Amino acid sequence: MEPESDSLEASETRRLFGHRLARIAAAWRREIDIDLRTFGLTDATWRPIYYLNFSATAMRQTDLARSLSLEAPSLVRLLDVLEKRGYVVRETDEEDRRSKLVSITDEGRQVAALVSRVADEVTARLTAAISDQELDECGRVLDRVEQAVQAHRELASPAPSPRRDTGAGEEE
Repeated sequence: MEPESDSLEASETRRLFGHRLARIAAAWRREIDIDLRTFGLTDATWRPIYYLNFSATAMRQTDLARSLSLEAPSLVRLLDVLEKRGYVVRETDEEDRRSKLVSITDEGRQVAALVSRVADEVTARLTAAISDQELDECGRVLDRVEQAVQAHRELASPAPSPRRDTGAGEEE
């Protein structure tokens, strides 16, 4: 093959990698969602419980919304439902009274345990034909992609600019 063809092929391989990764992630979540529907849980209801269960402390609503890729108003409506079911509680953040902190209840932890069990069953089903060695190798590749994402975010975030006093008496 000519170098240009190799370059084009590599580009196509990389483009497909991202597309496949996103498609597989969505399909995986759908599999978990289908299995959890028998327990009256939907993607919208189990995901916040699952995320909150991993948090050692209460989480700000805005951070939870970002983690779940949800708009704040959508999360508020969802948290209303989860709070009525007794799975979460919301309290005012003492450090920033405009913010709400969300934490999981004991009943919510029981639901999170169910979600984890179902997620483990889906994982076992979807990876049954894949060796541990292959999964380890894939995990290393995904770790490198995740590190690249983090490095890009750090480079892309603007450095704080020095504050300049522009008082009325200052000349330029």
